[in-house]
Amino acid sequence: MRKLKNLSLNEKLMISFVVILLLGIAVKWKGVKEGFFNGWNKYTEQTDK
Repeated sequence: MRKLKNLSLNEKLMISFVVILLLGIAVKWKGVKEGFFNGWNKYTEQTDK
Protein backbone atom coordinates (compact mmCIF):
# COMPACT_ATOMS: atom_id res chain seq x y z
CA MET A 1 0.00 0.00 0.00
CA ARG A 2 1.23 3.47 -0.83
CA LYS A 3 2.08 5.97 1.87
CA LEU A 4 -0.53 8.57 2.71
CA LYS A 5 1.72 11.32 1.30
CA ASN A 6 1.68 9.68 -2.12
CA LEU A 7 -2.10 9.41 -2.42
CA SER A 8 -4.07 11.82 -4.59
CA LEU A 9 -6.62 14.22 -3.12
CA ASN A 10 -9.52 12.06 -4.34
CA GLU A 11 -8.07 8.98 -2.66
CA LYS A 12 -7.54 10.85 0.61
CA LEU A 13 -11.12 12.16 0.50
CA MET A 14 -12.47 8.66 -0.18
CA ILE A 15 -10.52 7.19 2.75
CA SER A 16 -11.72 9.95 5.09
CA PHE A 17 -15.32 9.46 3.91
CA VAL A 18 -15.14 5.72 4.62
CA VAL A 19 -13.70 6.35 8.09
CA ILE A 20 -16.45 8.88 8.88
CA LEU A 21 -19.10 6.48 7.56
CA LEU A 22 -17.80 3.62 9.71
CA LEU A 23 -17.67 5.86 12.79
CA GLY A 24 -21.26 6.96 12.15
CA ILE A 25 -22.43 3.37 11.85
CA ALA A 26 -20.56 2.43 15.04
CA VAL A 27 -22.17 5.28 16.99
CA LYS A 28 -25.69 4.53 15.72
CA TRP A 29 -25.26 0.73 15.63
CA LYS A 30 -28.47 -0.12 17.49
CA GLY A 31 -30.62 1.82 15.03
CA VAL A 32 -28.69 0.58 12.01
CA LYS A 33 -29.03 -3.05 13.12
CA GLU A 34 -32.74 -2.65 13.84
CA GLY A 35 -33.36 -0.99 10.47
CA PHE A 36 -31.38 -3.66 8.67
CA PHE A 37 -33.37 -6.47 10.24
CA ASN A 38 -36.69 -4.69 9.61
CA GLY A 39 -35.78 -4.24 5.95
CA TRP A 40 -34.52 -7.80 5.65
CA ASN A 41 -37.73 -9.20 7.17
CA LYS A 42 -39.85 -7.40 4.54
CA TYR A 43 -38.27 -9.50 1.80
CA THR A 44 -37.92 -12.79 3.66
CA GLU A 45 -41.29 -13.16 5.36
CA GLN A 46 -42.91 -16.54 4.94
CA THR A 47 -46.55 -16.49 3.91
CA ASP A 48 -49.06 -19.18 4.79
CA LYS A 49 -50.66 -20.91 1.82
